[in-house]
Amino acid sequence: MSEFQLYASAAVLVEGLFLTQESSVTVARTTNSQAVNTVALGYAGESPGAAMVEITISSAVPSADFELNPGKFMKRNQEVEIGILGPGGKQLTARGFIISDNFQHAVNSASSLEFQFRGKMVDWT
Repeated sequence: MSEFQLYASAAVLVEGLFLTQESSVTVARTTNSQAVNTVALGYAGESPGAAMVEITISSAVPSADFELNPGKFMKRNQEVEIGILGPGGKQLTARGFIISDNFQHAVNSASSLEFQFRGKMVDWT
């Protein structure tokens, strides 16, 4: 039996465009529930909140142009679909909005573009 195993990778699509320059993706999901505290019980449980998913994607930027320019979605506050193909063949598909982006360039490092997405809570299927 091998002492090693293979670990998961992921692929990202925005509006059906496969991001070949993607270098990292972070999926953060939150229930936004609120703790319910009472005098008699102390911590009594959770009150439901507005659950959501936040996705951060970083990509390398080729000298010719951005692979995907988030600004075209941001300036119109246009709803987009982000799909992530992840571990074990699971996928996560979310609809929502690109809310911010950040371009970076520095000496001795690759140019990069990072953008943040926010949408309704979804699960891996």
